[in-house]
Amino acid sequence: MSRATNSDFDLTANPPQGVTRAAFLDLAVRSAGAAGLVASSALSPGLALVAAAAPLVMRPIPKSKNGEMLPVVGLGTAQEFGARSDAASMEAKAQVVKQLIEGGGRLLDTAASYSNAEEICGEFMERLSLRDKTFVATKFGERGKDNGISSVERSFKLLRTKAIDLMFVHNMIDTDTHLPTLKDYKAKGRIRYYGVTSTGGNQDELTKWMDDIDFVEFAYSVDLRAPEKRLLPMAQDKGVAVLVALPFGRNRLLNKMRGKEVPAWAREELNCHSYAQLALKFIAGHPGVTVAIPGTENPKHMAENLDAGRGVMPDAKQREKIAALWDNA
Repeated sequence: MSRATNSDFDLTANPPQGVTRAAFLDLAVRSAGAAGLVASSALSPGLALVAAAAPLVMRPIPKSKNGEMLPVVGLGTAQEFGARSDAASMEAKAQVVKQLIEGGGRLLDTAASYSNAEEICGEFMERLSLRDKTFVATKFGERGKDNGISSVERSFKLLRTKAIDLMFVHNMIDTDTHLPTLKDYKAKGRIRYYGVTSTGGNQDELTKWMDDIDFVEFAYSVDLRAPEKRLLPMAQDKGVAVLVALPFGRNRLLNKMRGKEVPAWAREELNCHSYAQLALKFIAGHPGVTVAIPGTENPKHMAENLDAGRGVMPDAKQREKIAALWDNA
């Protein structure tokens, strides 16, 4: 008897009788998205490919008037896009933005304080014709109303857009002065949502404005869980969307696991093949999180990050198992 091969059990290579391979693939991809199918080492190569093509998990923007939703993984640009570099590096960054959109993501997060990042993002979106497909979030951190308005107007020019999806007061700087300005911009249709950010030690102060904003952004990671006590529950209660900054803890989480193999249970249960994916799955598994925004200037890492947003999200017990990996490392 001849030995069976992977293709003998791969329905994408041998679809059911009377069904074309193209039709089966189309059905499989749509079914994968609906059922949360994920790839694992136990799946045939064809089905693993189908699983990888499953759409990203979507989360609602609670204060959207039309039920708008966002993919649970986006892109941050704080360190990676701030400085101009050689042509090859700049093209790699452009491909990261392209991969974000083509891979099913939408949210691109930047800020006026990230050196040249707003300008670079604006150039990439225009050159690649991606503005209409991108949910653009940016920030300003100025004292005084007029300085805030000047910064916001500069963001429109640098991002090469007539409207900005989300504008933040960055790191709570003069927030009470700027929120009325942002309300006015929103009323005029120049921004669609507004919020406040903090990635420092005083993040809990964000709760002061939860009744009056659409989005909040703060640092949260597998080893920085303080937001689970107040910020995340309050955001859920108040209907405030949450962007999670620094999900890799400025790379300290990945550095801690460098050279270590991802455990079999993580691959089999969650389809995670790297610690970066596990760190993102931990974030995305919290129901109060809207979008995690890891930064990268590597298109392959962008694709890997996006894949963490597909398929099954970890439940509470699995999230604790993920956290234990870092606790015990």
